[in-house]
Amino acid sequence: MEKNLAKIFYSRVEEMGNFPALMFKQGKTPYQTMSWSDFGRLVRETACGLAHLGLQEKSRVAIFSQTAHLWVVADFAALVNGAVSVPIYPTSSTSDIEYILNNSESEFVFVQNEKLLAKVLAIRDKVPGVKAFVVMYPGQVKLSIDDLKKQFNLPEGYVYSFDEMHKLGERNIFTQGKVLEQRTKAIKPTDLATIIYTSGTTGTPKGVPLKHSNILSVCEDLTVVLPISHHEVYLSYLPLSHVFERVCGEFYWVHSGGTCAFAEGIEYMAKNMAEVQPSMILVVPRVLDKIYSKVKSGIEGASGRARKLIEWALEVAKEVRRHEAEGLAPRPGLQMKHWLAEKLVLKKLRDRIGANLRLIVSGGAPATPPTLAFFSAVGITTLEGYGLTETAAPACVNLWPKNKLGTVGPTLPSVKARLSDDGEILLAGGSVFSGYYNNPEATSEAFEKGWFRTGDIGNIDKDGYVQITDRKKDIIVNSSGKNIAPQKVEAVIKTVSPIINQAVVFGDKQKFLVALLTLDEQLAMEFSRDSGWSHETFQDLAKSKELNQFLKKEIQRRSTDLPEYEQVKRFAILADELSVEAGELTATLKIKRNVVAKNYKSLIQSLYSDAAVPAGGSSYAGSR
Repeated sequence: MEKNLAKIFYSRVEEMGNFPALMFKQGKTPYQTMSWSDFGRLVRETACGLAHLGLQEKSRVAIFSQTAHLWVVADFAALVNGAVSVPIYPTSSTSDIEYILNNSESEFVFVQNEKLLAKVLAIRDKVPGVKAFVVMYPGQVKLSIDDLKKQFNLPEGYVYSFDEMHKLGERNIFTQGKVLEQRTKAIKPTDLATIIYTSGTTGTPKGVPLKHSNILSVCEDLTVVLPISHHEVYLSYLPLSHVFERVCGEFYWVHSGGTCAFAEGIEYMAKNMAEVQPSMILVVPRVLDKIYSKVKSGIEGASGRARKLIEWALEVAKEVRRHEAEGLAPRPGLQMKHWLAEKLVLKKLRDRIGANLRLIVSGGAPATPPTLAFFSAVGITTLEGYGLTETAAPACVNLWPKNKLGTVGPTLPSVKARLSDDGEILLAGGSVFSGYYNNPEATSEAFEKGWFRTGDIGNIDKDGYVQITDRKKDIIVNSSGKNIAPQKVEAVIKTVSPIINQAVVFGDKQKFLVALLTLDEQLAMEFSRDSGWSHETFQDLAKSKELNQFLKKEIQRRSTDLPEYEQVKRFAILADELSVEAGELTATLKIKRNVVAKNYKSLIQSLYSDAAVPAGGSSYAGSR
């Protein structure tokens, strides 16, 4: 029998029955639980509602919402119809929304709430292919569906609440249920499952069509390298619009079973972790760094004796991990020390982070090695992976215990990798897409003799472990013609102190590099007090001579292994963090260097002015 995501879903529902499938909150209530049987029934009835309204096989269904449990329901309601789901980031601009809906030819659109509905209704005349909208969580905002119907003069049957759609399917379950069965059986592995539009750092979004076979190839590979059980509790908080959370979170969870708990939002992640006690999470490095910073701050605030004990225990654990990564058994003396470290320190640290947490997978951007080393030392399997939308998420992932920090691990079993003549990583395999949607020119540029060109520069070691060194198109060429990988320099700066949140390096056609920094306000103020500096506000601290001198000294100290031309000579501290809203970050929190350069053009220019700042640093708290 040929596999597809719809058949996998139905088999998992039948197998898991009354086992908890979903945990979610509605308003301020405690977490609710939905069984696999009820989850399957809700998907089926919603799918029947769509079929009754005219959804056909291979038609497109867009989902415009933050991560939530009904996001997954909408996704599988489309898939069991043999349709294609099209995620749209809730932070997308109206121009991107218009482009995606038209380019994908979406006919039905699930939206989170009335606020997002109003956003897309404002361009209603520009998306004539849309037949109906479904509001998943009506009542989240002060607007009402009825008011919007009047305001936009909407025809009957153009906007439904999720409850209306669900009940419509419930009333037509007998006739449409048979249609669903036929459609599910007819889905071929080579049929499209989803079109994911890349957030990209520049230009118009590109649609990446992924087949059922692309996604199942990844899921089947992951069962070999990262097996999970039916008893797993997974916390979902990253955007389901992004391939990482979608494939490694949603689809791998459905493929393997277990319980998926949905966070109220990324800002509530710590609170929700304490409530659901997950056994596994996916993270982007920025989130992992924040967790690490909080724990590290607590360690640094401990008494001298306790702090020394913790630092000793961590060093012992890191030494054990180094042995394991090299395939060596720790010597008896080290094993005894590790047993003692576990009893006195490591278990307590794990309990503080998450008593049941056993697996963390980092992706989406380069992770910070000291952060990865810390979590692995504590006893939580923490692995960095690598992939792109075009490879259906992970193409590589580190193995346990042979976890090589500084690499993204070997390729998955069904993926092959090689380097081009200029060091670009090329990939091929069952998870790699066939080409961009309705974009033959971009497709032609993306492949080299059947191999997908990732755009990433890197190395492959003798064990097949891949190391990413930079983006091919994100190279700084200084005034002497030297090529500089900015991400490598930024990674060094971020190791200076937990108070540094973001670092962006510039220096194209210039004599030296400069950087813009953002700081964690709470940690920076705590650091200031612990250092004996008297600053009433974060703004005063950001402008202070003490902070400037500290950062200058530490950046210089951490940069000694870099060649002179890769060392940052001047920097400025920004008053605000870089944000998605300002266009400086993609929806997956990757820095858009060109937008940051534009927004802070005058500030960057001032760093190259001899009269503006002293050599070695700047304490100017700049704003856009």
